[in-house]
Amino acid sequence: MKPHQLIGLPYRLGADPIKHHAVDCLSLARTVLKHYGINSPEPTRDWYRRVRKKDFDIFKEELEKWGNETKQFNIGTVALCKSKNGFGLAVYYEEGWINCGESEVRWSPLDGLEVVGCYSPQKSNYVKQSA
Repeated sequence: MKPHQLIGLPYRLGADPIKHHAVDCLSLARTVLKHYGINSPEPTRDWYRRVRKKDFDIFKEELEKWGNETKQFNIGTVALCKSKNGFGLAVYYEEGWINCGESEVRWSPLDGLEVVGCYSPQKSNYVKQSA
């Protein structure tokens, strides 16, 4: 699925865009990163348990394992964003962020989200493209 095809899909915790025609911020980030050939953290039950309990430290913990904190935005940059409901992920796309809004996926300008931190993938997360 291409990133622009996610825009307008409804938000639902634990949803997969292919199976459910809905997304959460983790499946959104994984789909966009996969489009660019970048591996991303595999979701676990613990991740979702912690999010349901409003333990949002899981986002920063997993992002720090996966990538390096950065101030530069490029393809593959994932932002940890503050929202009304806690925290979520956004991914750099088309000179802005693709993210889960309050109820659906949207594109936002770079200054349109409250970004707490940004992470770029470690080189080991890039998938080698076959010739």
